[in-house]
Amino acid sequence: MIIKGIHTVRPVVRVCVVIATTGAATLAFAGQASAKPYVQDSYIEVPQCQPATSQLCPQIPTASVGAIMSPTVSFTANTNHCSDIIAHVFIDGAEFGSDLLEPGETTPEFPLEDLQPHTVGIQAEGIPGGCNTGHVDAWGGTLHFKGTLPLS
Repeated sequence: MIIKGIHTVRPVVRVCVVIATTGAATLAFAGQASAKPYVQDSYIEVPQCQPATSQLCPQIPTASVGAIMSPTVSFTANTNHCSDIIAHVFIDGAEFGSDLLEPGETTPEFPLEDLQPHTVGIQAEGIPGGCNTGHVDAWGGTLHFKGTLPLS
């Protein structure tokens, strides 16, 4: 009788393991399917720094993004810049970081807080060389917002 009882318990245990494994896999797939990628590119520029008398352009153009999950932002300097810049990244009005960029180069991705809207701005600081002879006249580039949107 004991041997017969052991054989009946093993199939039940196998069924429970299969159900638990299938349920976990279903949850993993449901988590991945419940969000879709979000990408937003926003062009910003300062066509004429006012005043154009120093390396730091005083204007800080901005772009906004809504509440998304796992958001990041990066900035790509225009390819038509004739000198390098330091891109100072402002998130919600406070400087978060900066990066030295050649024309056409992109900053690393800067993290944003989850599920809340953000305003991101860039302030350009010129680097002497090329056409930069002591001040920044104008600059531009693209902010790249990435994240995921929950599916409704």
